[in-house]
Amino acid sequence: MGRLGTLLLKGVGVLVLAFLVLSAIATLVGIAFSIVVTAFSIAISLAVLGLFVLAVLGLLSLFGDSSDTDRFEGFDANLGSSESDATTTATADRPRDPESRLREQYVSGELSEAEFERELDRLLEDGTGTNADTGPRDGTDRSREFDRDRR
Repeated sequence: MGRLGTLLLKGVGVLVLAFLVLSAIATLVGIAFSIVVTAFSIAISLAVLGLFVLAVLGLLSLFGDSSDTDRFEGFDANLGSSESDATTTATADRPRDPESRLREQYVSGELSEAEFERELDRLLEDGTGTNADTGPRDGTDRSREFDRDRR
């Protein structure tokens, strides 16, 4: 029984050692898996948080005051251009007269040439047009009157 006992004791020792090695490997695999799952969970949480922030910003822009959007009316794509910033600031600070608004609409293509001429004539007849040199116009532009009489 001496030899059989020693052999049995060695077999149990090898079996316990195999269980210890397998449990260490399983522990390392479990730690690596938990790190991967944690990183994935953080990424998903940040994505959901980002979507939530974008949704809140979208709602604020929808239900926001229209005066908030007026700030971005003259926004130029050239962010580094100080000239465009100065132009935007200058146009936002000074009151725009009807003639300059009409010119801007014509230049941007909102009005055809005939509509532009008709609206400009209407402004000049009403006396609401302004000139930087003379102040309000009185509608006595001779060339326009001559053209009007010829029609």
